[in-house]
Amino acid sequence: MLVHICCSVDSHYFLRELHKAYPNENLVGFFYNPNIHPKEEYDLRLQDVKRSCNMLNIELIEGDYNLTSWLNEVKGLEDAKEKGDRCNVCFDTRLLKTAQLAKKLNINKFTTTLLSSPMKEQHILYSQGDIIAKSNNLEFIKINVRANGGVNKQNELAKADNLYRQNYCGCQFALKQQREKQNRFSLELVSNIGHQILPGSIEARTKVFAKRDLLEKNGNGYIITQQENLVWRTLNGKLLHKKEVIPSYILARSTSKKNVKSGKITWAKPKLNNFYQIFQTQLSNMDTKDKIYFLENKEYIYKTDSNVLIGFSQKDDSIFLDINTINFFFNTNYKNTSQCIKNPPDYIKEIHLRQGLCGIESINPIIIIDSKMPHDIIINIQSIFQNERIYVLFEETNHIPLK
Repeated sequence: MLVHICCSVDSHYFLRELHKAYPNENLVGFFYNPNIHPKEEYDLRLQDVKRSCNMLNIELIEGDYNLTSWLNEVKGLEDAKEKGDRCNVCFDTRLLKTAQLAKKLNINKFTTTLLSSPMKEQHILYSQGDIIAKSNNLEFIKINVRANGGVNKQNELAKADNLYRQNYCGCQFALKQQREKQNRFSLELVSNIGHQILPGSIEARTKVFAKRDLLEKNGNGYIITQQENLVWRTLNGKLLHKKEVIPSYILARSTSKKNVKSGKITWAKPKLNNFYQIFQTQLSNMDTKDKIYFLENKEYIYKTDSNVLIGFSQKDDSIFLDINTINFFFNTNYKNTSQCIKNPPDYIKEIHLRQGLCGIESINPIIIIDSKMPHDIIINIQSIFQNERIYVLFEETNHIPLK
């Protein structure tokens, strides 16, 4: 039997129940979901389905990912509500492809894990499956795994087996509608120009589940959980001096500003009480002796190098750093802010610097510019802060089961 698979959460429980109902059938999975957007989300879901199928000892076939073709299929239905006409076309597209593959493989039965999703209209899937099956001389298998607490069992199994539990159906249109209803920004539809991995991003989730897979491969214990975080994104930023744009790079968790004037900028060398906090990422892999040497050297340079200065706006809470100073703090060799944008520092390094300069809860702008300027900068920053549930993985040192 060929089984169209939409995601691991739906398929993991569905395939187990399907095997119980049809113990003599050889189940073959087919991951075909050109609706999923963006591609990074598609790749993450596919990887999790592969893991699930390996756990269940089920062969998996991957279909083509052709978003353009799918967009043409649903053209004119972009604003249709979820569970409406756009979803019906999406079902048809995937079920038809599954039926065509079944015929090619000489398999006479097919079904879909979409039947297990509480977000889908089961009776519509039954009807569409039957129509497609009849036109291809196949049998569409209808099974209701939602009944008798099936949805709760599915969710419990997904948590127990540490599956990736996505927070939207898949397509960009449903995502946009869902986020608008929640009065939230669609973080999944934006990415950092320099590919910096930010909390709450698909890239961050991918990193977590890749580590899960590695730990499992090495036989190490771990715990995956979700935590509520206030995440940040800068959507755009622009600095002006005498109506000309100044190249700049805006550090993490800088709040919005609209046409704010810096006034005079005082470049100074404030006393920094905790160098360890600023450099803790760079110190993490050093032994104690090297840490002491590194910190003493950094403190000496900070005190004696007249080029390492921090700029304070006299009319605003914005802080300025030039390229020379940011290279000092990050141990980098940036020539200009353009290089910062294309190859940004690690997010956590930016957070550590913010903590050291302004405090752990600060959100005032910290702005890197190519060279020190004395006054009259106009600051425009559009940023957002919103609550997100993010995946966090804790590796176990040793596992002590409760008695």
